[in-house]
Amino acid sequence: MLSGGGARGAYQAGVLQGLLDIGVLPQDGGAFDIIVGSSAGSLNAGLLAAFADDSNAAVAELVEVWSKVEAGNVFRTDVRSLGGIGARWAWDLSFGGALRSVQPKALLNTAPLRDLLERISFRRIAANVKSGALYALAVAATDLYTSNGYIFLQGHPDIEPWERSRWRIEKTRIGIDHLMASSAIPIFFPSIEIKGRHFGDGCIRNTAPLSPAINLGADRLVAIGVQGPGPPEPRKSRKLPPPSIAQIAGVLLDAVMLDAIEVDVEHSGRVNQSLLKCRSKDDANPFRGIDVLWLRPSERVGAIAAELTDRVPAIVHYLMRGLGTDESITELLSYLLFDPVFCGRLIELGRADVEASRSEIERFFA
Repeated sequence: MLSGGGARGAYQAGVLQGLLDIGVLPQDGGAFDIIVGSSAGSLNAGLLAAFADDSNAAVAELVEVWSKVEAGNVFRTDVRSLGGIGARWAWDLSFGGALRSVQPKALLNTAPLRDLLERISFRRIAANVKSGALYALAVAATDLYTSNGYIFLQGHPDIEPWERSRWRIEKTRIGIDHLMASSAIPIFFPSIEIKGRHFGDGCIRNTAPLSPAINLGADRLVAIGVQGPGPPEPRKSRKLPPPSIAQIAGVLLDAVMLDAIEVDVEHSGRVNQSLLKCRSKDDANPFRGIDVLWLRPSERVGAIAAELTDRVPAIVHYLMRGLGTDESITELLSYLLFDPVFCGRLIELGRADVEASRSEIERFFA
């Protein structure tokens, strides 16, 4: 299970490289029967599924993509494009009420991302399902008109869609549009139309990120998050000013994009403990224990981003400063800091975190 987080997705590539380094992933594939992704995690999931039969190639491709990615590979960074978007926002905020008409918009134009995703061989996903190297690939998205969650599912033909309130399970052949829809970060990235419906980021509705894998039959999960430890509590004697729009937006994005998987992992642990206490040999309890390996950054990703804000495209930095001070926008910028240095730092952090947890990881895979 790969969670979302924009540019923070580079950390997942580092973790997978670390798992390969310590020898727990079979090099010829077959490490993961089921791959589930939301938001940026869906992009990594798609690439993993395409190389489900070759762990070496999968990890090498992921690391190469994230090591070389730049903002211009994900969204347009030219002054004309970003200036035009800013002007349309200003016009609608000023005159939209009087004219009673606004234009569909997002802060960024993600047309370049489509070109980047062309490197994923979607035909290989189908081939891996057919050969048995992959049981299922599931990608989460959100219908922005009904607010229903969607799981786009490609996998074994015998898989029966399950039922869940406010969710739809749609068996399909996953392609670029599904990954673009799942990773359409609210406000920042535009929605994606699929068969007349408009979809946004899969994390919006996905309050139980582990559930698709569990419903698909998994009983052992590797869950890779991208949120590190929280910031230290301010001194009680320090009086803080009211939060800026950037700080509020950062809190909202963290809640939508990052918190759910951590809560779901904790919930899974509580269910496991309850089952151990209640189950007897002839107990017909329908629940089952789920063994979860939970991996996440050991350092604050926002703090790493704060050291590298000068690497954000100047026009993007300028527009972000309209939401708050340099200090207050770093959390937001960490989602958009598609940069080889920042992503390289996260890749190395992922590898280091795996090495630090090596004994726990080896026990899990054993």
